[in-house]
Amino acid sequence: MPIERSNFSAVDRQINLAIEQNPEADQVAVHYWPSVNGERMNLPSGTVTVRDVPAAQGRRDLGPRLSAGLSYAILLGGICTIAVAVYTILVSYSSLPWWDTWEYMAAIAKGESPLSPSWLWRQHNEHRMVIQKLFFVVDLEMFHARQVFLLASIVIIQLLHLGLWGWSMRRLGGWRGALWRSGVGLMAFCIFCPSPWLTYAMGFQVCFVLSTLFATLSFVGLLLYWTEAQRHPGKPSSKFLWLSILAALCTTYSLANGNLVWPLLVAAALFLRLRASAVLSFAITGAVSTSLYFYHYVRPSYHAAPAVPPGTPVRLLEFVAVYFGGSWVNEAVVTAGVIGIIGLAAALVVLLRTPYYVRTSRAFALQLVLTSAFCVGTAVLTAAGRLPFGVTYALQNRYQTFALLFWGSLGLLLLQYAFSLRAKQYRFLMAQICLLAVLVRGAILADRPIREARGYGFALNVVSTALRTGVDEPTAAIAAATSSDKFLLGVNYLKEHQLSLFWGWDTSLLGSPLDKAYRVVSPGECTGRLELAPPMGSAAPGLHIEGWAWDRRHHRPPYEIVATTDGMITGLAVVGHRRPGARAVDPEIRSSYTGFVGYVRQPKPGAVVKVYAILRDSPPSACYFDTTDEGRHTAK
Repeated sequence: MPIERSNFSAVDRQINLAIEQNPEADQVAVHYWPSVNGERMNLPSGTVTVRDVPAAQGRRDLGPRLSAGLSYAILLGGICTIAVAVYTILVSYSSLPWWDTWEYMAAIAKGESPLSPSWLWRQHNEHRMVIQKLFFVVDLEMFHARQVFLLASIVIIQLLHLGLWGWSMRRLGGWRGALWRSGVGLMAFCIFCPSPWLTYAMGFQVCFVLSTLFATLSFVGLLLYWTEAQRHPGKPSSKFLWLSILAALCTTYSLANGNLVWPLLVAAALFLRLRASAVLSFAITGAVSTSLYFYHYVRPSYHAAPAVPPGTPVRLLEFVAVYFGGSWVNEAVVTAGVIGIIGLAAALVVLLRTPYYVRTSRAFALQLVLTSAFCVGTAVLTAAGRLPFGVTYALQNRYQTFALLFWGSLGLLLLQYAFSLRAKQYRFLMAQICLLAVLVRGAILADRPIREARGYGFALNVVSTALRTGVDEPTAAIAAATSSDKFLLGVNYLKEHQLSLFWGWDTSLLGSPLDKAYRVVSPGECTGRLELAPPMGSAAPGLHIEGWAWDRRHHRPPYEIVATTDGMITGLAVVGHRRPGARAVDPEIRSSYTGFVGYVRQPKPGAVVKVYAILRDSPPSACYFDTTDEGRHTAK
């Protein structure tokens, strides 16, 4: 358009009009020809005036602010997940060993030295868990076999694992700011997610978290050696090489899937074109370690038969798909399988991009590729051994330790890809929003694994109560151990050496007068109801009691329950069973975990049993709330 050379306001008006017509643009331009006295000047290209749209700067500033805010929210979600994991340990704690641990206790009860090389090396199922057994020995010899050391070690190992991931994001990936916070929050969620709740209730599971920590460390060591070799191609430092090898050895002797680390390290060393000496170091050490591992190896009886039946490859794939899909759904096998297939397809795409990551020296992306491959290999190895139990066995919660690490690796790759598209910043924002949605969904569903963990811990504490009172139910051994013989051997050893449930427990409590053991307070300080099951047939006759109780003084379930016969303490009960119906009886009750289950030594015919809630006073006090006397039985 022709505009008078001196009429700058006309240019401004045209620019403002362009801004009004294009409010979403970052800049607008007006192309005009200056004129004199209404005649256009003879300029070949005219004049272009470019001006920023005022709102554009605000939009450019808004993106980073939103991204920073979302990253802090994701990081907070990860921290909350850690708190939930610790909470799960506290509410499900039991000092009683469970299942596989009784095999350890039985061997020691038979005179086996817990530090003897033969016992440490001895195969457990398909594993040689030398390092896990060392943790067990420390708990046995220094912490009275109460599982406190093992459960605390699980949390510490997971924190170290998270710290290693956070450090490698910065060191290998160069992640900073919103990207780093989002990545750490994601990995905190995946490492501490309560879905594998058995990890937080059973100290034996320390082998699972050891395996993931050492596998990650071995991959980080390899990639640090590679980056060092790129900086100093002449003679790179070998410290990271030996770190990787040592971590791989620790992985191997934490869990059987550690044997998968060696072929991954060798393949990666070849692909990264490391020095021949480095490749040979991995190959020779791996070959020797694997040979020793399988020396005198005994194939577990439940493993799939050597003759592969028709359809086994498809069944293996189905098992692996459900293994990973179980992170998203709890029981729907078909849905889990579909989700797992999607995850495996994504992992395959990532694997195909490995040459690009090598060419562009993206060390952290290669760490994610190796981690994903390790998790997939673990799933295949598990499927090969557990397929006889059916595909649904892939939904066992303990396998989520590796499945969640797999999804975390894919999630970090997604964040990295979205962040690299800086010209399309909204994609990183969308990735953060999706990640935050996953964390919110996890928070909504967290009640289920916590409830299952509490139920598990409560069941073990009920068995502990039966053992302390001497009223041994026939099902006690079945509930806690794979073999009743090993269970009884272990219990006798624990009792003889005052370990586990017997450590710090006053054996004189049973048979002592109630008023000598506790200060008796007014019945108004508590409320509850006693329910009786039929008398049990067991070696030591007794009554099975159950019901619910509430500490009105402290507004919480009581510490425990004691039962008396003629004023003498003759029974114990543990509190913590889920009884939501009790809340409908008394609106003052705020918890659903008010139920108790316990045992009373067989009273004389006609004797009256009274039950007392032990309140959390200092010292503890006893509050009467019900009796077996029908005339005085609480009708609540």
